[in-house]
Amino acid sequence: MTERLRGRSRSLSDVVVDELMERINAGRYPVGSRLPTEPEMIADFNVSRTVIREALSRLKARNRVDTRHGVGTFVLAPREREFELGGQVIVPSTLLDVLAVLEARVGLEVEAAGMAAQRRSDEQLLAIEAAMRAFRAAVNTPEMDTVDPDIHFHEAIADATGNRFIREMLGRLGQAAIPRTRSNTEKHLPRSSSGFLEQVLIEHQAILDAIRVRDKAAACEAMRHHLAQSVARLQSVRSEIERRES
Repeated sequence: MTERLRGRSRSLSDVVVDELMERINAGRYPVGSRLPTEPEMIADFNVSRTVIREALSRLKARNRVDTRHGVGTFVLAPREREFELGGQVIVPSTLLDVLAVLEARVGLEVEAAGMAAQRRSDEQLLAIEAAMRAFRAAVNTPEMDTVDPDIHFHEAIADATGNRFIREMLGRLGQAAIPRTRSNTEKHLPRSSSGFLEQVLIEHQAILDAIRVRDKAAACEAMRHHLAQSVARLQSVRSEIERRES
């Protein structure tokens, strides 16, 4: 853990959150299991009680853990296609809702891409590249799901801004941020149709290339183009659904 903290511009709680999420996603702490106690985590991560409590608080805000007084903190299953707004959990239930989520992402993620191009560390660039490789592998493997790698690519860019609030805001959008999580979208955007995912790969690569060379303007434009294309693809799906149902 100490090695992971060296050379990072991010806070200790950021790193603890990421490490705990890695362990949860890897099954080390499966859904329903109890996390180690605060003293155990303090010793494990070599950080203060305040850092551990902040990290757990942020995981609670993401609805990934729940603390039962006097019992412990337990891992929750991820809530798909929902996010929190004004203290209320929102579940996009229509394609119009998902389009609205995409529109909300534009201002946030375009600026995030530009900030990442300016601020990213070599380690953060490696994380974005790793997310890109995972997404490419999923696209090229029919039995693999592409949603999580897609989300991780965007989250890695948010991480590279060095602004934890940007990362938190994107995290709160959850899987609702990725249109392919909608079941009715999947019916009309099959993996093989019109090179859909291959086009997303090209768009992601343009964003990565701009961040790699620290070109803020190009990164912003590449992200804006990607999100605009995502909106256009989803609007096409909506039109096709309406045509079939008319």
